This record gives sequence, structure tokens and C-alpha cells, in this order.
Amino acid sequence: MTTSGFDQAYKSVELAYSQGRFTEALQEGQDLLNATPLEAGDPHSLRLKLLLGHIHFYGLRQPDAAGELYRQVQATATQGSTYNDLAAEGLALCEQSQPRPSQPDLSLAPAPPDSADLESDDLEEVRVEVLVEPSVSPNKDSGRRRFSPEEEAELAKGLLRVVLG
Repeated sequence: MTTSGFDQAYKSVELAYSQGRFTEALQEGQDLLNATPLEAGDPHSLRLKLLLGHIHFYGLRQPDAAGELYRQVQATATQGSTYNDLAAEGLALCEQSQPRPSQPDLSLAPAPPDSADLESDDLEEVRVEVLVEPSVSPNKDSGRRRFSPEEEAELAKGLLRVVLG
């Protein structure tokens, strides 16, 4: 495949990725990678592998597959090059997205017991103590209703219009 042919096919993969057609972008990208005899360190190969890594990571949420591609780029790209830096950033994101042993994986946590499964012996008694009673302001109309029972009924039905002002 010529350079211009590769560039055209690469643009098609990039377009599918940018439009959210991740499965299609991945298939086109893999086909392009397999059909193009490129050296591992060739900028075209590095650029395509980075894009495939992004498709796996951002599009398909597959950090393991993305990490493998980023590692390939890191292993073959010149140290300090943009390709190497981008691969290192992608790899770091993949590693951050993996659950850490110290972080519990909530997807594997047992479901909380159903209230029907709980017995009264299992429940812990909770004691509530009021420390400060709210004071009643002398300026407020304590004990006086602001609306008549009829007005309250209309208000409850949404028929009474209240104008603040």
C-alpha cells in the first residue's frame, strides 16, 4: 500500500472513531495494520497503533487491549518522541482504570440483605438524643394559623394562589 493509500485508509479509521463507530473503526484499523507491511518503528505503524489503543480504551472501554498496544508503541518508538510520550500517557490511564487491590471491587460485593431476611436480633438499636431545642422566635406568630382551613384545603389542591411580596 502506498503512503497516500495508507493515509486515506487511516483517515477512514479516524473518522469512524470520531463518529463513535468504534467496532467499525477497530475492524478497519486492524485490517489496515495487517494489510500494510510496516516496520514496527515506522511512524505510520506507531500512529495507527496509538489510534487502535484509543479505540480500545476510550471507545470500547477495554483497557487491557489498549495497554498492549500502548506497550508496543513504547517499545518501538524513539525515547522522548511524541509517540513514546503519548503511549506512556495512554498506558498510565489504562493502569489507573484497573481496580487496585486496596480498593474493594463493589461489583463483587455481596448484596445487602433484604429487610425480610433480617431478624430483630440482627438489628442494632440506635439512640437519638436532641442536644439543642430550636427556640421559637417571639416575632413569629406562634400558635396562630396563617391560612383558614378552607384556604389550606384550596392550597393543597393547588387552587389558592400565593403571592409573595
